[in-house]
Amino acid sequence: MSQVWDCLRLSVGLALLVSGCSADGGAAGARVARTPPASTAAGGGASAAVSGGAGEPGVLPPPRIVPATQPTPRGDSCEVLQLVTEPVIPEMMIVLDRSGSMTEGGRWVPSVAAVRSVTTQLQSKIHFGLALFPDPDATGSRPGAPMVDSITECFAAPDPRACIEQFDDQTQGDTDVACAPGKIFVPVAQNSAAMIGSVLDKTTPLGGTPTSDTLEQILSTYGAAEPSPDAKPHPNFVLLVTDGMPTCPAGNGSQTTQPDIDASNAAVEALEAHGVRTYVIGYDTTGSANAMLASVLDGFAQRGGTGDTTHRSVEDEQSLVAELTRITFAIASCSFELDSPPDRADHVLVRLDGQQVNLDEPDGFALVGDRTVELRGASCTRYREGNHVLDAQVLCEVVEPQ
Repeated sequence: MSQVWDCLRLSVGLALLVSGCSADGGAAGARVARTPPASTAAGGGASAAVSGGAGEPGVLPPPRIVPATQPTPRGDSCEVLQLVTEPVIPEMMIVLDRSGSMTEGGRWVPSVAAVRSVTTQLQSKIHFGLALFPDPDATGSRPGAPMVDSITECFAAPDPRACIEQFDDQTQGDTDVACAPGKIFVPVAQNSAAMIGSVLDKTTPLGGTPTSDTLEQILSTYGAAEPSPDAKPHPNFVLLVTDGMPTCPAGNGSQTTQPDIDASNAAVEALEAHGVRTYVIGYDTTGSANAMLASVLDGFAQRGGTGDTTHRSVEDEQSLVAELTRITFAIASCSFELDSPPDRADHVLVRLDGQQVNLDEPDGFALVGDRTVELRGASCTRYREGNHVLDAQVLCEVVEPQ
């Protein structure tokens, strides 16, 4: 009998390295079968099958072993999690120059068309707003004010007296009109393209170029806005579209002075210090005659924090649309916040329109921080170019590249 108990004591162990007791010294009918550990690639832990006849002494089952490649099990088994992905949507305030010089060379109409086109195309991926300078309300040029190149054209205007007064303000350099700081007319919001187009339809060019005062106004409103407690962090940008150097306030709306340039540089730097980066587009800035204008705008771009070392020069609607598209595609986010952090990055299965995106590949994705999926390379480009669906799951095993 002592041999039987000796055999049973030896059979109790976590490794289950017992094949049974012989008929001449063991308990009749008792059998312990060993089952090899399941493959970790299949997501299972080590296991053992235990069987025995009625009335035999119980054999303790082995503890459940969780392979290192698995996330922490939930309950008795690993649970595949479906994660909610929420895109990180950037905000862009378009700051559009509507000074009197924007009528020259037909710059205003293509500017309006280009802004309308890009905001309509990308409003689902970028939240746009619109600011105009100088302030159309202060100049009296909105809505529907006549835009004339000579005083004789006012004779046929619906209100000749108002037209003449407005023309006098423009030609005589009325500082209150020409240098009225710009302001925001459409706050940054989702699906704002229609409202931006409506405001532009009612606006005509007039006045000087109060660049510094306008950017300071943008800083005090858009740049200094406190996010709500539930808001997710998102990148903020200003897109400055202009055809001239600052002429206000020291230049009284008609001359460029170094103090106005310095004040504009300082305003761009202040925006960047508050986390608002500035892109700069300039109209007709090529050639030796425009060398100083190009240099000033380059200075804005270099201080904007975008990585640009020069401004982006445009000549017409086609080139303006192209530059606006490049900029907005560049800032359209390829980052997505997961609703809960995964235990391991290599257990995250990411699909773009149902196709797997591989971890840590040039055209795949990376897990940034503890819960941000960031598409890279061709995957990011593809997402930016249309409406696509990103899906993420946490599996119980390492996701093999495809």
